[in-house]
Amino acid sequence: MNIAICDDDIETVRKIKDDIIRISGEMKVNMDITSFFSGKKLLDVMEKENNIFDILLLDIDMPDISGLEVAKVLREKNVNIIIIFISSYENYVFDSIEYTPFRYIRKFRVKEELPLALRAAQVLIEKKDKYIVIKSDNVQHRITHAEICYFEIVKRKLYIHLADSRILCTWKTIKDFYLELDDNDFVKIHSGCAVNMKYIKEYSNYDITLDNGEKLMASRSGIKNLKDRLAQYWSEV
Repeated sequence: MNIAICDDDIETVRKIKDDIIRISGEMKVNMDITSFFSGKKLLDVMEKENNIFDILLLDIDMPDISGLEVAKVLREKNVNIIIIFISSYENYVFDSIEYTPFRYIRKFRVKEELPLALRAAQVLIEKKDKYIVIKSDNVQHRITHAEICYFEIVKRKLYIHLADSRILCTWKTIKDFYLELDDNDFVKIHSGCAVNMKYIKEYSNYDITLDNGEKLMASRSGIKNLKDRLAQYWSEV
């Protein structure tokens, strides 16, 4: 796993690195660690390197640009990275929810909470590596399941909406594609549309809202099914 730590306090970064090295040995998983002491520097590197990290351990209270501002930039660019906020202040928890963090760890509980977070993140990363090949406009596209926001049938064609705003079109039926994915992270919200729960921000009795602000209509039975599935999904992540 490629892990970035971003915190303006050098001593805090050193301690977190030591904890990660210990956890890496316990999990028997190689973890490459890169440290940043500025949110701006982190964003500059991720822009140039096209996001080389799986996990970001992000302090919230930093002087040049806060961790919440860093997370906002990453989410607006649909960067597919697991964000784990680490903060001394519990009052930021509700502010952080807007940026769909994977975990929120208190600095005085790092030794207890970080191992649990990294083990859960490993499971998520393994899911992220699943991929499917789609033929669209005579081109074969290899895409990971995690890249798919949702897919829908429009005039008998299947449109697959990706996290980077691309849309692929194919002649598969929604039933066949759903079975081909064979992934419990996707849930049907009506007979012609299925959504990756990873990208659901909120829902009402008749629609859902994705992380990018897009709203999708849902049937009554779709919302009922979604409530049960999403409650379990959110409890696991």
